[in-house]
Amino acid sequence: MTNKARATILSSESGMVTADFIFSFLLACMFTAFLFAMCFSFTIIEVVQYISYSATRAALPSHKNFESQRQRAQDKVNSLINNQVLTTLLKNGWFQVTVKDMRLGQDSSDYYSTEYKMEAIQGASPVPFFVPASGVRLNLEAKVLEMNLGPLGKIESDTGNGFSLTIGSMMFREPSQNECNELIRSRYQKILNLDPGKYSIAVPSAASSFPMEDTGC
Repeated sequence: MTNKARATILSSESGMVTADFIFSFLLACMFTAFLFAMCFSFTIIEVVQYISYSATRAALPSHKNFESQRQRAQDKVNSLINNQVLTTLLKNGWFQVTVKDMRLGQDSSDYYSTEYKMEAIQGASPVPFFVPASGVRLNLEAKVLEMNLGPLGKIESDTGNGFSLTIGSMMFREPSQNECNELIRSRYQKILNLDPGKYSIAVPSAASSFPMEDTGC
């Protein structure tokens, strides 16, 4: 082979366009897959936010007792997660949604007082008042984000436990019938203890009054 023919072969770039196209195409596919996973994850976050809100809203109306209100929230979560439409999004192996906890204000410890810093509300009383945070929190694990993009590397969380997110909705729960009855009985007893000779509980009958309070119960 002459020197001229060897130089022609070395300077030929007819195959470089094909190599560049293959590399660029693969790179574009990797970025597309990553962007799709990100956009789809943000969409699922909004869906899970709706489930959390609906569950909290289901527990909000008053009921016979607190256990019934909590059960309504759990039933709402189960019905939405197992919904025929949402199942294709939440149970396809890419995402996993579970109930992290429910704190609906059954007592002073059944609030998210330590998880979320609440701003104090200063009213007429010298003691600051804090708005109680109660609701339903869900845990979303996005397995779709755990991707291996080949030359671009592997995407994984810093902890190695996957990409997870806590999503919650906070509202005020209305008191149950049992809670209202207990409050009214306790209040009446305190009134009677002020002066047993002046206060007494009226006996309900057709000709007498009956105790009733407009306190939201």
